[in-house]
Amino acid sequence: MPIDRGVIDQQLQDLGEGPRWWEQREMRDLPAVLQADERILAISRGKVARVRWFRRSWLIVVTGRRLLCLRSASRASWRQLEAGAGQIERVALRIGPFRGRVLVTAGGQKYRLLVPRKDGHKLVSALSSLAAPVRELQSRITPTLMFRRVIDHMLALPAVALDPGAAIEPVTAPADGSVMDERVQSLEQEVEELRKQVDFLEQLLRRTHAARITE
Repeated sequence: MPIDRGVIDQQLQDLGEGPRWWEQREMRDLPAVLQADERILAISRGKVARVRWFRRSWLIVVTGRRLLCLRSASRASWRQLEAGAGQIERVALRIGPFRGRVLVTAGGQKYRLLVPRKDGHKLVSALSSLAAPVRELQSRITPTLMFRRVIDHMLALPAVALDPGAAIEPVTAPADGSVMDERVQSLEQEVEELRKQVDFLEQLLRRTHAARITE
């Protein structure tokens, strides 16, 4: 049974969110997607970093039951991605100079959510409350895990931190905001390619480590 709009409005008020969310197109479809007893824990708007959807903006909602990404397609239809609370295995946050990148591992898939920095912490806090307990095997310190932690830390650092001797020049905001958006998207794509290379190296290390154990 769909949830009443008044209930959603009250939940947003309880979270300290203003009425600005009702200006989003997806809010007209949200009542039909949520269940009557479903409660919103966090809300944001951002991008789902997949090849086909990279430039599209989604409404991102975390409830007590799931992670929900919603995008209105037309007057009477919408697209949605979701991961149930029981499927969520890992949640991580990487803060960049402009946005936060929320990484969610759920049901064998990875969701990369690009959201405003201030919303990143809210989403991670809500998602972490839903995440399943980490398995003992995952908590063990292995060469692969150590390598991943080092790379994650390096990727989270601003470029100047990797080159302390570089001169820091003041950044002048461009007159056209679209130029900045294009630059940010370009940088995000470059980082995404770097992450793919890191994933490949991580798999290589894991296979090497497994081979040594079986010897």
